[in-house]
Amino acid sequence: MNPKTYTYLDGSGNQYNIQDDMRKTIEYIPIEPLNSSSGIYDGGEYVKKGTTIPQFNEIKSILIKATLKKEIHIKDRVKMSGMIIIHDKGKRKAYILDPYSEEKHLIEKKLREIFEI
Repeated sequence: MNPKTYTYLDGSGNQYNIQDDMRKTIEYIPIEPLNSSSGIYDGGEYVKKGTTIPQFNEIKSILIKATLKKEIHIKDRVKMSGMIIIHDKGKRKAYILDPYSEEKHLIEKKLREIFEI
Protein backbone atom coordinates (compact mmCIF):
# COMPACT_ATOMS: atom_id res chain seq x y z
CA MET A 1 0.00 0.00 0.00
CA ASN A 2 1.34 3.43 -0.94
CA PRO A 3 1.68 5.93 1.88
CA LYS A 4 -0.29 9.16 1.72
CA THR A 5 1.62 11.93 -0.05
CA TYR A 6 1.04 15.66 0.19
CA THR A 7 2.40 17.76 -2.66
CA TYR A 8 2.65 21.51 -2.34
CA LEU A 9 3.43 23.85 -5.24
CA ASP A 10 4.49 27.30 -4.07
CA GLY A 11 3.80 30.61 -5.76
CA SER A 12 6.91 30.23 -7.93
CA GLY A 13 6.19 26.66 -9.01
CA ASN A 14 8.67 24.89 -6.73
CA GLN A 15 7.35 21.51 -5.61
CA TYR A 16 7.46 19.95 -2.16
CA ASN A 17 6.53 16.28 -1.66
CA ILE A 18 5.72 15.38 1.92
CA GLN A 19 5.45 11.62 2.34
CA ASP A 20 3.68 10.03 5.28
CA ASP A 21 5.86 6.94 5.34
CA MET A 22 7.90 5.35 8.11
CA ARG A 23 10.70 7.88 7.61
CA LYS A 24 8.47 11.00 7.19
CA THR A 25 10.40 12.25 4.17
CA ILE A 26 10.12 15.59 2.46
CA GLU A 27 11.45 16.43 -0.97
CA TYR A 28 12.06 19.81 -2.58
CA ILE A 29 11.96 19.87 -6.38
CA PRO A 30 12.96 23.35 -7.54
CA ILE A 31 11.62 24.91 -10.69
CA GLU A 32 14.21 25.39 -13.42
CA PRO A 33 14.56 28.70 -15.29
CA LEU A 34 13.22 27.18 -18.52
CA ASN A 35 9.96 26.26 -16.76
CA SER A 36 9.55 29.46 -14.73
CA SER A 37 7.14 32.15 -15.85
CA SER A 38 10.01 34.65 -16.19
CA GLY A 39 12.35 32.23 -17.91
CA ILE A 40 15.01 33.37 -15.44
CA TYR A 41 13.93 32.29 -11.94
CA ASP A 42 15.83 29.29 -10.58
CA GLY A 43 14.42 27.49 -7.52
CA GLY A 44 17.86 26.26 -6.46
CA GLU A 45 19.02 22.76 -5.60
CA TYR A 46 17.00 19.55 -5.24
CA VAL A 47 16.85 18.26 -1.64
CA LYS A 48 15.32 15.14 -0.07
CA LYS A 49 15.49 14.63 3.65
CA GLY A 50 13.76 13.14 6.64
CA THR A 51 11.88 15.38 9.03
CA THR A 52 11.29 15.13 12.72
CA ILE A 53 7.87 13.86 13.78
CA PRO A 54 6.94 17.31 15.20
CA GLN A 55 7.99 19.06 11.94
CA PHE A 56 6.05 16.53 9.89
CA ASN A 57 2.94 16.82 12.05
CA GLU A 58 3.06 20.61 11.95
CA ILE A 59 3.32 20.92 8.16
CA LYS A 60 0.68 18.20 7.70
CA SER A 61 -1.67 20.02 10.09
CA ILE A 62 -1.20 23.35 8.26
CA LEU A 63 -1.86 21.67 4.89
CA ILE A 64 -5.01 19.93 6.14
CA LYS A 65 -6.36 23.14 7.68
CA ALA A 66 -5.83 24.92 4.35
CA THR A 67 -7.74 22.19 2.48
CA LEU A 68 -10.69 22.56 4.85
CA LYS A 69 -10.90 26.36 4.63
CA LYS A 70 -13.01 26.64 1.47
CA GLU A 71 -13.07 30.44 1.44
CA ILE A 72 -9.36 30.57 0.52
CA HIS A 73 -9.74 28.15 -2.41
CA ILE A 74 -9.76 29.62 -5.90
CA LYS A 75 -10.85 28.06 -9.17
CA ASP A 76 -7.75 28.56 -11.33
CA ARG A 77 -4.03 28.42 -10.63
CA VAL A 78 -2.76 31.97 -11.03
CA LYS A 79 0.69 33.44 -10.53
CA MET A 80 1.69 33.44 -6.85
CA SER A 81 -1.10 31.02 -5.80
CA GLY A 82 -0.30 27.85 -3.88
CA MET A 83 -1.56 24.38 -4.65
CA ILE A 84 -2.00 21.36 -2.40
CA ILE A 85 -2.39 17.91 -3.93
CA ILE A 86 -3.18 14.93 -1.72
CA HIS A 87 -2.54 11.44 -3.07
CA ASP A 88 -4.20 8.73 -0.99
CA LYS A 89 -5.21 5.17 -1.90
CA GLY A 90 -4.98 5.84 -5.62
CA LYS A 91 -7.08 9.00 -5.41
CA ARG A 92 -5.95 12.58 -5.98
CA LYS A 93 -7.50 15.78 -4.62
CA ALA A 94 -6.22 19.25 -5.47
CA TYR A 95 -6.80 22.60 -3.76
CA ILE A 96 -5.65 25.95 -5.17
CA LEU A 97 -4.96 28.58 -2.51
CA ASP A 98 -5.51 32.29 -2.83
CA PRO A 99 -2.11 33.97 -3.32
CA TYR A 100 -2.74 36.32 -0.38
CA SER A 101 -4.17 33.83 2.13
CA GLU A 102 -2.60 33.47 5.55
CA GLU A 103 -2.58 29.68 5.13
CA LYS A 104 -0.46 29.88 1.98
CA HIS A 105 1.95 32.16 3.83
CA LEU A 106 2.12 29.74 6.81
CA ILE A 107 2.75 26.70 4.59
CA GLU A 108 5.59 28.41 2.73
CA LYS A 109 7.10 29.80 5.94
CA LYS A 110 7.13 26.33 7.54
CA LEU A 111 8.64 24.73 4.43
CA ARG A 112 11.39 27.38 4.35
CA GLU A 113 12.15 26.61 8.01
CA ILE A 114 12.36 22.86 7.35
CA PHE A 115 14.67 23.37 4.37
CA GLU A 116 16.54 26.25 6.03
CA ILE A 117 15.94 28.48 3.02
